Amino acid sequence: MEVQTPLTGLCLVLILIGSATTQNVCDDEAGDSVVGVCDDTVQMIGNGYINFLPKEPGDNYNIRLNNFRYTTAAPEQCMLGVAYNYMPWMFPNGTLTIRNQSTALDLSNLNLSYDGMWSLVSGLSSVSILSVSIQNISFLSMANNRMRLLPRNSLLEFSNVQYLSLMNNPFRDFSPDLEIRPKMPPLKSLIALDMRYCRLQSFPPDFFHELSSLQYLFLAHNYISKLPAPLFYSLGKLVHLDMSYMDSNSHRDEEERVDNPFMRLIEGMDLDPNIFEPLKNLKFLDLSHTKMDLRAFMSMSSLGKNLEYVSYCYTELPALMDYLFLMESIKMMDLSGNVGCARLLNPSSFQLLRNTLEVLFFRNASIQQLDWITGLNKLRVLNLQGNFITSLEGARFRDLVSLEAFDVSNNFVQHWVNRVFQHNNNLEVLNVRNNNLLLISSNMLRDFEKIHFLAVGANQLQCSCNFVFLLHMVFGNVSNEKENCSKPFHKGNKRPNYAVGHVHLYDYNEEDYLCMNYTNKKKVNTINLTVCAHEDEGIYSNVVLPETIEELIEDYIAIYIISCVVAVIILGLALLIYWYWFYVKYFFVLVKNSAILSFFDDEKVYLDKSFLDEESAYQYDVFVSYSDNDRAWVLDEMLPTLEREDQIAVCLHERDFEVGYGILENIISCMDRSRCLMLIVSESFLLSRWCQFEMHLAQHRLLETRRDELILVLLEDIPRRKCPKTLRYLMKTKTYIKWPRQQTNDRELFWKRLRGALMSTKR
Repeated sequence: MEVQTPLTGLCLVLILIGSATTQNVCDDEAGDSVVGVCDDTVQMIGNGYINFLPKEPGDNYNIRLNNFRYTTAAPEQCMLGVAYNYMPWMFPNGTLTIRNQSTALDLSNLNLSYDGMWSLVSGLSSVSILSVSIQNISFLSMANNRMRLLPRNSLLEFSNVQYLSLMNNPFRDFSPDLEIRPKMPPLKSLIALDMRYCRLQSFPPDFFHELSSLQYLFLAHNYISKLPAPLFYSLGKLVHLDMSYMDSNSHRDEEERVDNPFMRLIEGMDLDPNIFEPLKNLKFLDLSHTKMDLRAFMSMSSLGKNLEYVSYCYTELPALMDYLFLMESIKMMDLSGNVGCARLLNPSSFQLLRNTLEVLFFRNASIQQLDWITGLNKLRVLNLQGNFITSLEGARFRDLVSLEAFDVSNNFVQHWVNRVFQHNNNLEVLNVRNNNLLLISSNMLRDFEKIHFLAVGANQLQCSCNFVFLLHMVFGNVSNEKENCSKPFHKGNKRPNYAVGHVHLYDYNEEDYLCMNYTNKKKVNTINLTVCAHEDEGIYSNVVLPETIEELIEDYIAIYIISCVVAVIILGLALLIYWYWFYVKYFFVLVKNSAILSFFDDEKVYLDKSFLDEESAYQYDVFVSYSDNDRAWVLDEMLPTLEREDQIAVCLHERDFEVGYGILENIISCMDRSRCLMLIVSESFLLSRWCQFEMHLAQHRLLETRRDELILVLLEDIPRRKCPKTLRYLMKTKTYIKWPRQQTNDRELFWKRLRGALMSTKR
């Protein structure tokens, strides 16, 4: 669908979306022009994707809503499409679609390093047989090479380049800590820059400061975890920013990732609250599939008044806060996949956008009710596919006076008895496919009178008179004399007064439109049934009962097989839970503790916070976790040294746990009442399930209580193959000390370092 103002031919475009053309994209009839590049000197062929760019600078984007129609596209695909919908000058493999060699230079897929690229470019610039100077190149692709450093010298040769792709180069050296920081050269004519798939983890603050003409910036599919506040300082002309598919955790090696079930819940890209402040002309922002830190969403309050196209699709947005919509200018927005938003929806959620929002995608977000759609009088397209909606009655559809297309497929919607779309005179597309519709009521047929494109397939519809009548009207099987439904309904007329003959079932296939006859529990072809003479909502009953016991067995054998499979699966799950019950219990304890700490502030949590106050004294100086096989070392070596000589209060489980309480409660209580935690690590420690439990719990408790006091003591060298991921992570992030096996001066140094670490926690 082309979203423009005004919207013309909405329903027809929704259904009849063709594949990408290979015509010249500068052809006006093709509708695939590229802003600023369509002149007589540019020859460009299609890249296989529909072009969503505006035809002229300042026009609306030509975004086609492919996901709205019945399709087998992946449910994770977001409304704004992919980068290639906005880059008609490049193929997905990095090569250029421009066929005029005087304006385009393709250096992609050459497997060149930084030095190799510079040698090639310097050689090209010195070749005298070229008909056009290298400085006149407008389109340049260096995609899919192996440059680890920014080819600044090479790019300086192309002073007039307008469209540049550096895609899929492993630029992992873009660190702000480098002595010579990478920075884009002063390309004053550059309009579009593609740096997707470059493994970027960070940017220097002034990286883009010399690209004052940049309008389109593509940074998707990188590993950026934080952007510096001045990064976009000079990009006042930027209108299109793509930061989708950022994953700050994917670049880590598997052994470096935190073996912690809660870290991925709090990790995400961090943004300065004012990072978007310079982007006054920004019109398009794509953050699809980019997990963001909770604080990062506050940066949306700095977005300018020109923002019209936004995708928060699968960003794990926790709630719809007013600072997301302060610009009050958004026309198209995708909130799909954000389950947290659905729990807090209310009638005021979109009030700041009630006069601008035209297209809203909110798919796969576990929405259960529709009381929040009130007041959206400009909304034209609403896609709620894949939620948990059970009823359309009671929703304020009368407020959606501009609604033209509504998709509520793959929900649990039941048939409605009262009119729902009575006041939606502009509604032309309705998709209620794959729901819980059992019959077509009379008022549903009346609602269908205004619909041009309808999808009701894949429902368990009964063979009711209304359903049979609907299909016969759609396919023109009712005679002309009886088809005239525009006349008033008379007592002697057996046809209801429904004008639905103009409806097009755009998802029709015979299997999805079979109706269920519950007398013999068989599906029959609705088209083969004659229109019954009953009025309104009667059930079609002209069916044949099964004649033999074999037919009954055939009907129920599938139920028996499915029941057996489900029973086996349940039994298998029960065995797995029994076998791993210790870990299941451990996981739920962590979930409970984290949930309690996240819902209450520090003054109201159930733990005794007086032990965590820096001004109050802890009961113990250190909580020690050790294996029973190391008990002799703890009691004979460590305890006398620390308690008798240094007056350090040590908490041991066998001595200080309170009688009558559970082991888990005692562990948590003693950890909270100790200044720091000490793990006595040995091979026996790693073989003990309780010691492993205490190691995981220590890490989580420090995270939850915002402390960082953890001491690791290694009694022996641990082979790497025996070292779990959690211990590897702790050893990389915490300073640890080793116990000297031999009786040397090293032991005095060991105790000195240990005392220093413990005494530092008292300060």
